[in-house]
Amino acid sequence: PGRSSTVSIDPSGNPSLPRTPPYPTQSVHTLANGTHVRLKFSSIFYVAIPHTCSNFKMMALMASLQLDSTLAVLCLAFVASCIFLVARSRKDGARGSPPPSPPALPVIGNLHQLGRGRHHRRLQALARSYGPLFLLRLGSVPAVVVSSPSLAEAVLKTQDHAFCSRPQPRTARGTLYGCRDMAFSPYGERWRQLRRIAVLHLLSAKQVDSFRSLRQQEVMGFVERIRAGAREGAVNVTELVISLTNTVISKAAFGNRLGGVDPGVVRHMMKELTELLGTIAVSDVFPRLRWVDWATGLDARISRTAAELDRVIEKTLAEHEGSRGNDGEEVHDLLDGLLSIFKDGDQGFRLDRTDVKALILVIRSRTTRPIRLY
Repeated sequence: PGRSSTVSIDPSGNPSLPRTPPYPTQSVHTLANGTHVRLKFSSIFYVAIPHTCSNFKMMALMASLQLDSTLAVLCLAFVASCIFLVARSRKDGARGSPPPSPPALPVIGNLHQLGRGRHHRRLQALARSYGPLFLLRLGSVPAVVVSSPSLAEAVLKTQDHAFCSRPQPRTARGTLYGCRDMAFSPYGERWRQLRRIAVLHLLSAKQVDSFRSLRQQEVMGFVERIRAGAREGAVNVTELVISLTNTVISKAAFGNRLGGVDPGVVRHMMKELTELLGTIAVSDVFPRLRWVDWATGLDARISRTAAELDRVIEKTLAEHEGSRGNDGEEVHDLLDGLLSIFKDGDQGFRLDRTDVKALILVIRSRTTRPIRLY
């Protein structure tokens, strides 16, 4: 302040600053042609910014600098994209090329080529065109189809450890306590321990033989029902066989102790569970369409069935735990065996209450009809 500064215009039309330092941080000057100029400068750079638009050269220079910076950013983005694509292609090449696949549509993939029925016929037709090993995209889920004995042996036997884990569908996660059962648990140490418990304690030859009298009694009743029904007309043997299987496995798993719940109610609930496990949710194929399961009522159906099953199993567990005697008492059914393992432990591997409920649910659900595990 108090120091006067002058600005002159050179023949090219650019203002020139005085050479005598120090300069003020900012000052406003009036040129001979009436143009007001604000000077902003530091000890290194000096810039003259006109107040009016009479001088367009500075504006053109600023626009050019902005364009150059935009082009530089675009070039860097292009180079980074090229590097990413090259690295990804090399990584995919190291994994090996995927199996041949029929042309897929956006979003739905190859679902339109499967149709609604006779999927085995359509898969056979695709195998004729693309070979015994080909890839299908079921929405966002890739699936490999194997149709030759040699490849089936390689997948199911030679490389069994790589393919033995099943997908965990939405219905199984919601009803089987987060897939903690033996059927849907991923392959690993926990699955091996569950399988060992099932083989040694639940499905061993000694345990199966202990239910011989039960099977004989139920088979005799089965024959009597066929004989009685034949006197009146045709007999639906399929329904009778399903009923026989359901009764035998139900009594082997629970005995006659269902916590005061009507056996007919239990059969209905297990049938509902089996139907749910055979249902493919929309979110299993299109994860981003998770809301469709809520809109169609599937989520509510899963929650309702899971709550009812848990209530029945808790009552059954309470009755079995209350009727247990000393530790040396003979085990009468599969649930008693699971409770013994739950209480005593099994060579370092302990079952918790949720594991017991998930295992008994899977054993019991096999009595109604086959479960589609895809």
